[in-house]
Amino acid sequence: MKSWKWCFLMPLLFLVCCHKEGILEEEQITRTVIVYMAADNDLSYDAYNDIEEMQNGYAEKGVNLIVFLDPADEAPHILQIENGSSTKVRVYPEFNSASVGQMNQVLMDVINLYPAGSYGLVLWSHGTSWLPSGRQLRSFGEDSGSQMNIMDLAAALPVHFDFILLDACLMGSVEVVYELKNKTDYILAPSTETIYSGFPYEQVIPCLIQKVPDLKKAAASYFNYYDRQQGDFRSATISLINTRELERLAAVTNQLISGSQFDAETFDRTSVQRLDVYTEQYHFDFLDFMVKAFPDADINPLKEQLDKTVLYKAHTPEFIGQYLISTYCGLSCYIPGYDDLDLFYQQLSWHSESGFYKLFNE
Repeated sequence: MKSWKWCFLMPLLFLVCCHKEGILEEEQITRTVIVYMAADNDLSYDAYNDIEEMQNGYAEKGVNLIVFLDPADEAPHILQIENGSSTKVRVYPEFNSASVGQMNQVLMDVINLYPAGSYGLVLWSHGTSWLPSGRQLRSFGEDSGSQMNIMDLAAALPVHFDFILLDACLMGSVEVVYELKNKTDYILAPSTETIYSGFPYEQVIPCLIQKVPDLKKAAASYFNYYDRQQGDFRSATISLINTRELERLAAVTNQLISGSQFDAETFDRTSVQRLDVYTEQYHFDFLDFMVKAFPDADINPLKEQLDKTVLYKAHTPEFIGQYLISTYCGLSCYIPGYDDLDLFYQQLSWHSESGFYKLFNE
Protein backbone atom coordinates (compact mmCIF):
# COMPACT_ATOMS: atom_id res chain seq x y z
CA MET A 1 0.00 0.00 0.00
CA LYS A 2 1.13 3.51 -0.73
CA SER A 3 1.44 6.05 2.04
CA TRP A 4 -0.96 8.95 1.66
CA LYS A 5 0.93 12.08 2.53
CA TRP A 6 1.30 15.33 0.68
CA CYS A 7 4.41 16.36 -1.15
CA PHE A 8 5.60 19.40 0.82
CA LEU A 9 2.53 19.45 3.09
CA MET A 10 3.33 17.05 5.91
CA PRO A 11 2.49 19.62 8.62
CA LEU A 12 -0.96 20.07 7.08
CA LEU A 13 -1.92 16.41 7.04
CA PHE A 14 -1.55 14.02 7.33
CA LEU A 15 26.29 -0.54 -4.60
CA VAL A 16 30.40 -2.37 -5.53
CA CYS A 17 28.57 -3.02 -8.75
CA CYS A 18 27.96 -5.87 -11.06
CA HIS A 19 28.94 -3.84 -14.14
CA LYS A 20 26.96 -5.15 -17.12
CA GLU A 21 28.03 -4.54 -20.67
CA GLY A 22 25.76 -5.19 -23.62
CA ILE A 23 22.78 -6.57 -21.71
CA LEU A 24 20.85 -6.44 -24.99
CA GLU A 25 22.40 -6.08 -28.39
CA GLU A 26 22.23 -2.40 -29.31
CA GLU A 27 20.32 -2.99 -32.52
CA GLN A 28 17.56 -4.77 -30.57
CA ILE A 29 16.90 -1.85 -28.24
CA THR A 30 14.38 0.75 -29.30
CA ARG A 31 14.47 2.90 -26.15
CA THR A 32 15.99 3.26 -22.73
CA VAL A 33 13.71 4.87 -20.17
CA ILE A 34 15.67 6.28 -17.22
CA VAL A 35 14.02 7.00 -13.88
CA TYR A 36 16.09 9.35 -11.72
CA MET A 37 14.88 9.12 -8.12
CA ALA A 38 16.43 11.71 -5.80
CA ALA A 39 14.94 10.14 -2.67
CA ASP A 40 17.52 10.77 0.05
CA ASN A 41 14.78 12.58 1.95
CA ASP A 42 11.31 11.98 3.41
CA LEU A 43 10.14 10.41 0.12
CA SER A 44 12.42 7.39 0.45
CA TYR A 45 9.72 4.93 1.51
CA ASP A 46 7.49 6.01 -1.36
CA ALA A 47 10.33 5.44 -3.82
CA TYR A 48 10.41 1.75 -2.96
CA ASN A 49 6.65 1.54 -3.46
CA ASP A 50 6.95 3.15 -6.88
CA ILE A 51 9.76 0.81 -7.92
CA GLU A 52 7.52 -2.13 -7.06
CA GLU A 53 4.82 -0.61 -9.28
CA MET A 54 7.34 -0.19 -12.09
CA GLN A 55 8.29 -3.84 -11.81
CA ASN A 56 4.65 -4.84 -12.09
CA GLY A 57 4.08 -2.51 -15.05
CA TYR A 58 7.09 -3.58 -17.11
CA ALA A 59 6.50 -6.29 -19.71
CA GLU A 60 8.58 -5.39 -22.75
CA LYS A 61 11.72 -7.09 -24.07
CA GLY A 62 12.91 -4.40 -26.47
CA VAL A 63 12.94 -1.43 -24.08
CA ASN A 64 15.23 -0.91 -21.10
CA LEU A 65 13.69 0.45 -17.91
CA ILE A 66 16.55 1.63 -15.70
CA VAL A 67 16.17 3.27 -12.28
CA PHE A 68 18.73 5.32 -10.44
CA LEU A 69 17.76 5.37 -6.76
CA ASP A 70 19.36 7.42 -4.01
CA PRO A 71 17.33 6.48 -0.91
CA ALA A 72 17.80 7.54 2.69
CA ASP A 73 18.84 4.09 3.92
CA GLU A 74 21.17 2.80 1.17
CA ALA A 75 24.00 3.96 -1.04
CA PRO A 76 22.96 5.37 -4.44
CA HIS A 77 22.56 2.63 -7.03
CA ILE A 78 21.28 1.71 -10.49
CA LEU A 79 18.58 -0.93 -10.98
CA GLN A 80 17.49 -2.70 -14.13
CA ILE A 81 13.76 -3.31 -13.95
CA GLU A 82 12.58 -6.67 -15.21
CA ASN A 83 9.19 -8.38 -15.13
CA GLY A 84 8.23 -8.42 -11.46
CA SER A 85 11.76 -7.81 -10.20
CA SER A 86 14.84 -5.60 -10.38
CA THR A 87 18.56 -6.23 -10.51
CA LYS A 88 21.17 -3.97 -8.93
CA VAL A 89 23.82 -3.28 -11.57
CA ARG A 90 25.92 -0.48 -10.09
CA VAL A 91 26.50 0.94 -6.63
CA TYR A 92 28.01 4.37 -6.00
CA PRO A 93 29.70 5.85 -2.95
CA GLU A 94 27.36 8.18 -1.09
CA PHE A 95 26.91 11.48 -2.96
CA ASN A 96 24.51 14.39 -3.45
CA SER A 97 21.87 13.34 -6.00
CA ALA A 98 20.74 17.00 -6.26
CA SER A 99 24.14 17.94 -7.68
CA VAL A 100 24.41 18.91 -11.36
CA GLY A 101 27.64 17.01 -11.82
CA GLN A 102 26.41 13.86 -10.11
CA MET A 103 23.13 13.80 -12.02
CA ASN A 104 24.95 14.28 -15.31
CA GLN A 105 27.39 11.48 -14.48
CA VAL A 106 24.64 9.04 -13.50
CA LEU A 107 22.65 9.73 -16.66
CA MET A 108 25.75 9.24 -18.80
CA ASP A 109 26.54 6.01 -16.94
CA VAL A 110 23.07 4.67 -17.72
CA ILE A 111 23.27 5.76 -21.36
CA ASN A 112 26.65 4.06 -21.76
CA LEU A 113 25.43 0.89 -20.04
CA TYR A 114 22.15 0.77 -21.97
CA PRO A 115 22.62 2.45 -25.37
CA ALA A 116 19.46 2.77 -27.44
CA GLY A 117 17.97 4.54 -30.41
CA SER A 118 16.09 6.97 -28.15
CA TYR A 119 15.75 7.88 -24.50
CA GLY A 120 12.97 8.84 -22.12
CA LEU A 121 13.44 10.34 -18.67
CA VAL A 122 11.41 10.35 -15.46
CA LEU A 123 12.55 12.86 -12.84
CA TRP A 124 11.26 11.85 -9.40
CA SER A 125 11.67 13.88 -6.21
CA HIS A 126 10.48 17.02 -4.46
CA GLY A 127 9.87 20.11 -6.57
CA THR A 128 8.73 23.72 -6.43
CA SER A 129 8.69 24.69 -10.10
CA TRP A 130 11.25 27.39 -10.96
CA LEU A 131 11.52 28.80 -7.42
CA PRO A 132 15.16 29.11 -6.34
CA SER A 133 16.69 26.47 -4.11
CA GLY A 134 17.02 27.64 -0.53
CA ARG A 135 14.54 30.17 0.89
CA GLN A 136 12.97 27.12 2.55
CA LEU A 137 11.79 26.07 -0.92
CA ARG A 138 12.91 23.38 -3.32
CA SER A 139 13.29 23.78 -7.08
CA PHE A 140 13.96 20.15 -7.98
CA GLY A 141 15.28 17.31 -5.89
CA GLU A 142 16.38 17.20 -2.29
CA ASP A 143 19.38 15.47 -0.77
CA SER A 144 20.24 16.29 2.82
CA GLY A 145 18.84 19.79 2.39
CA SER A 146 20.44 20.46 -0.99
CA GLN A 147 18.30 21.26 -4.05
CA MET A 148 18.86 22.07 -7.72
CA ASN A 149 17.71 25.22 -9.50
CA ILE A 150 15.76 24.65 -12.70
CA MET A 151 18.52 26.17 -14.87
CA ASP A 152 21.00 23.73 -13.31
CA LEU A 153 18.60 20.86 -13.94
CA ALA A 154 18.52 21.72 -17.64
CA ALA A 155 22.33 21.89 -17.69
CA ALA A 156 22.59 18.44 -16.07
CA LEU A 157 20.70 16.64 -18.85
CA PRO A 158 23.32 15.23 -21.25
CA VAL A 159 21.16 14.24 -24.25
CA HIS A 160 17.89 15.12 -25.94
CA PHE A 161 15.08 12.94 -24.58
CA ASP A 162 11.93 11.89 -26.41
CA PHE A 163 9.99 12.84 -23.30
CA ILE A 164 10.53 14.00 -19.74
CA LEU A 165 7.99 13.04 -17.08
CA LEU A 166 8.30 15.20 -13.97
CA ASP A 167 7.00 13.33 -10.93
CA ALA A 168 7.46 16.24 -8.56
CA CYS A 169 5.32 19.04 -7.21
CA LEU A 170 4.51 22.15 -9.22
CA MET A 171 6.70 21.40 -12.26
CA GLY A 172 4.00 22.06 -14.87
CA SER A 173 4.78 25.76 -15.08
CA VAL A 174 5.49 27.76 -18.20
CA GLU A 175 8.82 28.79 -16.68
CA VAL A 176 9.96 25.19 -16.10
CA VAL A 177 8.88 23.75 -19.44
CA TYR A 178 10.44 26.69 -21.27
CA GLU A 179 13.76 26.13 -19.49
CA LEU A 180 13.70 22.43 -20.49
CA LYS A 181 12.32 22.89 -24.03
CA ASN A 182 15.62 22.16 -25.78
CA LYS A 183 16.14 18.95 -23.83
CA THR A 184 13.03 17.05 -24.90
CA ASP A 185 10.12 16.88 -27.35
CA TYR A 186 7.40 16.46 -24.73
CA ILE A 187 6.99 17.20 -21.03
CA LEU A 188 4.43 15.54 -18.78
CA ALA A 189 3.98 17.25 -15.41
CA PRO A 190 1.52 18.41 -12.74
CA SER A 191 1.10 22.15 -12.15
CA THR A 192 -0.04 21.75 -8.54
CA GLU A 193 1.54 19.86 -5.69
CA THR A 194 1.21 16.08 -5.86
CA ILE A 195 0.17 13.40 -3.43
CA TYR A 196 3.21 11.52 -2.14
CA SER A 197 2.24 8.42 -4.08
CA GLY A 198 2.90 10.29 -7.33
CA PHE A 199 2.24 8.62 -10.67
CA PRO A 200 0.51 5.19 -10.75
CA TYR A 201 3.48 3.51 -12.41
CA GLU A 202 1.84 0.14 -12.89
CA GLN A 203 -0.45 1.92 -15.38
CA VAL A 204 2.00 4.55 -16.66
CA ILE A 205 5.05 2.41 -17.43
CA PRO A 206 3.29 0.40 -20.18
CA CYS A 207 2.51 3.73 -21.91
CA LEU A 208 6.16 4.82 -21.79
CA ILE A 209 7.70 1.62 -23.14
CA GLN A 210 5.50 1.20 -26.19
CA LYS A 211 7.17 1.48 -29.59
CA VAL A 212 5.58 4.92 -29.82
CA PRO A 213 5.09 6.22 -26.27
CA ASP A 214 1.44 6.98 -25.53
CA LEU A 215 1.97 10.09 -23.44
CA LYS A 216 -1.67 11.20 -23.55
CA LYS A 217 -2.68 7.85 -22.10
CA ALA A 218 0.00 8.19 -19.43
CA ALA A 219 -1.38 11.62 -18.51
CA ALA A 220 -4.95 10.32 -18.49
CA SER A 221 -3.89 7.39 -16.28
CA TYR A 222 -2.50 9.84 -13.74
CA PHE A 223 -5.61 11.99 -13.77
CA ASN A 224 -8.08 9.09 -13.66
CA TYR A 225 -6.21 7.48 -10.78
CA TYR A 226 -6.70 10.55 -8.60
CA ASP A 227 -10.12 11.49 -9.92
CA ARG A 228 -11.40 8.13 -8.64
CA GLN A 229 -10.20 8.87 -5.10
CA GLN A 230 -12.40 10.18 -2.30
CA GLY A 231 -12.19 13.38 -0.25
CA ASP A 232 -8.92 15.28 -0.20
CA PHE A 233 -7.16 12.43 -2.04
CA ARG A 234 -9.14 13.44 -5.15
CA SER A 235 -6.60 16.16 -5.94
CA ALA A 236 -4.54 16.49 -9.13
CA THR A 237 -3.63 18.47 -12.20
CA ILE A 238 -1.69 17.13 -15.18
CA SER A 239 -0.63 18.40 -18.60
CA LEU A 240 1.27 17.19 -21.65
CA ILE A 241 3.36 19.88 -23.35
CA ASN A 242 4.68 19.93 -26.92
CA THR A 243 7.97 21.77 -26.40
CA ARG A 244 8.32 22.58 -30.10
CA GLU A 245 5.43 25.04 -29.74
CA LEU A 246 6.86 26.89 -26.74
CA GLU A 247 8.90 29.46 -28.66
CA ARG A 248 5.78 30.45 -30.57
CA LEU A 249 3.87 30.64 -27.27
CA ALA A 250 6.51 33.02 -25.94
CA ALA A 251 6.28 35.15 -29.11
CA VAL A 252 2.49 35.41 -28.91
CA THR A 253 2.70 36.26 -25.20
CA ASN A 254 5.30 38.94 -25.91
CA GLN A 255 3.11 40.48 -28.59
CA LEU A 256 0.09 40.58 -26.27
CA ILE A 257 2.06 42.16 -23.43
CA SER A 258 3.71 44.71 -25.71
CA GLY A 259 0.36 46.22 -26.64
CA SER A 260 -0.96 46.44 -23.08
CA GLN A 261 -0.33 47.97 -19.68
CA PHE A 262 0.19 46.13 -16.39
CA ASP A 263 0.86 47.38 -12.85
CA ALA A 264 2.10 44.65 -10.53
CA GLU A 265 1.53 46.81 -7.44
CA THR A 266 -2.20 47.33 -8.03
CA PHE A 267 -3.10 44.04 -9.73
CA ASP A 268 -5.31 41.77 -7.59
CA ARG A 269 -3.55 38.41 -7.75
CA THR A 270 -6.26 36.83 -5.60
CA SER A 271 -8.62 37.13 -8.58
CA VAL A 272 -6.51 34.63 -10.55
CA GLN A 273 -6.88 30.85 -10.29
CA ARG A 274 -4.32 29.71 -7.73
CA LEU A 275 -2.38 26.48 -8.22
CA ASP A 276 -0.43 26.05 -5.00
CA VAL A 277 -1.14 25.84 -1.30
CA TYR A 278 1.45 28.36 -0.11
CA THR A 279 0.16 31.06 2.21
CA GLU A 280 1.74 33.59 -0.17
CA GLN A 281 0.81 32.12 -3.52
CA TYR A 282 3.43 31.88 -6.27
CA HIS A 283 1.75 29.67 -8.93
CA PHE A 284 -1.30 30.77 -10.91
CA ASP A 285 -3.08 29.57 -14.02
CA PHE A 286 -1.23 31.15 -16.95
CA LEU A 287 -4.20 31.85 -19.19
CA ASP A 288 -6.40 33.09 -16.36
CA PHE A 289 -3.66 35.53 -15.40
CA MET A 290 -3.29 36.84 -18.94
CA VAL A 291 -7.05 37.27 -19.34
CA LYS A 292 -7.40 39.20 -16.08
CA ALA A 293 -4.19 41.19 -16.39
CA PHE A 294 -5.05 42.37 -19.91
CA PRO A 295 -8.86 42.52 -20.12
CA ASP A 296 -8.86 44.75 -23.21
CA ALA A 297 -6.39 42.68 -25.25
CA ASP A 298 -7.29 40.20 -27.97
CA ILE A 299 -6.64 36.93 -26.14
CA ASN A 300 -7.62 34.62 -29.00
CA PRO A 301 -4.13 34.25 -30.54
CA LEU A 302 -2.83 33.18 -27.14
CA LYS A 303 -5.64 30.66 -26.66
CA GLU A 304 -5.02 29.23 -30.13
CA GLN A 305 -1.31 28.82 -29.44
CA LEU A 306 -2.00 27.23 -26.05
CA ASP A 307 -4.17 24.66 -27.84
CA LYS A 308 -1.15 23.72 -29.96
CA THR A 309 1.23 23.71 -27.01
CA VAL A 310 -0.83 21.84 -24.40
CA LEU A 311 -1.77 18.48 -25.91
CA TYR A 312 -3.61 17.17 -22.85
CA LYS A 313 -4.77 18.75 -19.61
CA ALA A 314 -7.02 17.68 -16.77
CA HIS A 315 -7.82 18.72 -13.21
CA THR A 316 -9.91 17.60 -10.28
CA PRO A 317 -12.59 20.00 -8.97
CA GLU A 318 -10.46 21.14 -6.03
CA PHE A 319 -7.13 20.56 -4.35
CA ILE A 320 -6.90 18.93 -0.89
CA GLY A 321 -9.75 21.09 0.35
CA GLN A 322 -7.60 24.24 0.12
CA TYR A 323 -9.07 25.77 -3.03
CA LEU A 324 -11.39 25.08 -5.97
CA ILE A 325 -10.00 24.64 -9.49
CA SER A 326 -12.46 26.31 -11.82
CA THR A 327 -10.12 26.81 -14.77
CA TYR A 328 -6.86 25.20 -15.87
CA CYS A 329 -5.03 25.89 -19.13
CA GLY A 330 -2.34 23.27 -18.51
CA LEU A 331 0.41 25.66 -17.39
CA SER A 332 1.01 27.73 -14.30
CA CYS A 333 2.96 30.99 -14.12
CA TYR A 334 4.37 33.45 -11.62
CA ILE A 335 2.89 36.91 -11.06
CA PRO A 336 5.60 39.43 -10.09
CA GLY A 337 5.42 41.09 -6.72
CA TYR A 338 8.09 39.63 -4.40
CA ASP A 339 11.40 41.48 -4.56
CA ASP A 340 13.73 38.52 -3.96
CA LEU A 341 11.84 36.21 -6.33
CA ASP A 342 11.52 38.95 -8.94
CA LEU A 343 15.31 39.28 -8.96
CA PHE A 344 15.86 35.55 -9.43
CA TYR A 345 13.10 35.36 -12.05
CA GLN A 346 15.13 37.61 -14.33
CA GLN A 347 17.55 34.71 -14.89
CA LEU A 348 14.86 32.56 -16.51
CA SER A 349 14.59 32.27 -20.28
CA TRP A 350 10.81 32.78 -20.13
CA HIS A 351 11.30 36.15 -18.42
CA SER A 352 13.17 37.65 -21.36
CA GLU A 353 11.72 35.78 -24.34
CA SER A 354 8.02 36.00 -23.47
CA GLY A 355 8.00 39.68 -22.62
CA PHE A 356 7.26 38.95 -18.96
CA TYR A 357 10.10 41.33 -18.09
CA LYS A 358 7.72 44.14 -19.03
CA LEU A 359 5.46 43.15 -16.12
CA PHE A 360 8.08 43.97 -13.50
CA ASN A 361 8.04 47.44 -11.99
CA GLU A 362 11.34 49.20 -12.58
